[in-house]
Parts: sequence; C-alpha cells; structure tokens
Amino acid sequence: MKRKALWAVFGLTVVALVITVARADFRRGHGWCGNGWHHGGPLGHVGRELKLSDAQLSQVRSIWIEERPMITALLKDLTSGAHQLANASVGGKFDEGKVQAIVVTEGNTFAKLLLEKERFKSRVYTTVLNEEQRHSADKLQQRWLDRMDHAVARLDRGNQ
Repeated sequence: MKRKALWAVFGLTVVALVITVARADFRRGHGWCGNGWHHGGPLGHVGRELKLSDAQLSQVRSIWIEERPMITALLKDLTSGAHQLANASVGGKFDEGKVQAIVVTEGNTFAKLLLEKERFKSRVYTTVLNEEQRHSADKLQQRWLDRMDHAVARLDRGNQ
C-alpha cells in the first residue's frame, strides 16, 4: 500500500513538473528562461524586430566594434563621476559647490554618450537598413517613445 502511494505521489509530481515547464515554455513565447538578454541581447531583439539578415547583423556588429572604444571611455568617465558623487555626499554631508561641479561634468559626459548613441543609430539606419527596415525602425522608435510617455503619465497621475 505504501509503495502504491509513493508511486502516486511521484507520478503527480512528474505531471505537475511537466505542466509547469509546458506553461513556462509557451507563456507569451518567452520560453523557460523568461524574457532575458540570453536571446541575442539588444541586437538580437532589434534584429528580430527589423528582420535583419546575418550580413546586416555582421555590419551592425562591425559598426559597434568601431564605436566601442569611445563609448567605453565615456562609460568609464560616467562611472568615475558616480563614484566622486558618492564620495562627495558620504555620511550625509553635502557640499553643494562640489556636488554641483561633479553633476555638471556628469551631465556633459551623459550628453556625449547620447550623442554617440545617436551617431551609431544614424550610421546603422543609413548604411545597413533597407527601406522596409527603416520604416519598421521608425515604428519601433515610436513604440518606445509611446511607452516612455505612458510611464511618465502614470507617474504624473500618481503625483496628483
């Protein structure tokens, strides 16, 4: 009797596990691992959305490799400024002049980083994408902006 009960529990456990895996695998098409970067990262997502060929993905990667040193240097500057800012306000002390100088430098670095991002997007848009993909890229950009507007509107409603 105990043996039958043990097999029944084992069987139910296996069935529950199979159902869990099947639901996770089909849920919104993200698979067992969820909606993570393991599916090719941001380039994989954009590549799927714009239906980029392998040759086009290779072109985008080569443009990225060219831009990477500049972006890496800017990110190092941004990180350095974040450390300076943290050190300037450690222990609750606040020297507005010192913090203001760090924040201005951080803002300039961030502006340069945004400029590099737009330069990269422009190069990809003009040299890699065909007309249909450009149209899809414009729609993707608009979707992103709409999502940002929606998020800001939700925050605004929360403030009222």
